[in-house]
Amino acid sequence: MTLVNTRAAFEKALNTAITDADSSVSVVFDNMPYTTPGKDTSYVLVNINFSQSTYQPHGAAIDYYGGTIRCAIFTPMNRGSAAAAAIAESVIDGLTSVNASGYTDSYSARPHVGTIAGPSAVASENDSHFLSVITCNFTATH
Repeated sequence: MTLVNTRAAFEKALNTAITDADSSVSVVFDNMPYTTPGKDTSYVLVNINFSQSTYQPHGAAIDYYGGTIRCAIFTPMNRGSAAAAAIAESVIDGLTSVNASGYTDSYSARPHVGTIAGPSAVASENDSHFLSVITCNFTATH
């Protein structure tokens, strides 16, 4: 298990769920270069932050990654919240897919998400997009 494999497991789960639900929605990850999509485009910006890298039982440390995933859902302003809610459902499906008993762990990361918070609306009059945010804690063990 590596940090890269852990990140890849969550990226694949989210990208698959979001694009399967609506292929017009772009998924942007914080570790990749990107150009902000236009004001008429819906997209999800995913941030994966690691806050823990080992677990220290008696003896040698073992790999145990933990952190937070933040998914910012951007939908064109003044189109109602239904579009954001639909994308939020696919984000939640992607996050929880790694917990399913039938999940195939092709990255040897044993990913798991905890309680999911949101979607929480963040609105501003001057923005081109309506912003809704989903967050959750995650773990990955070797």
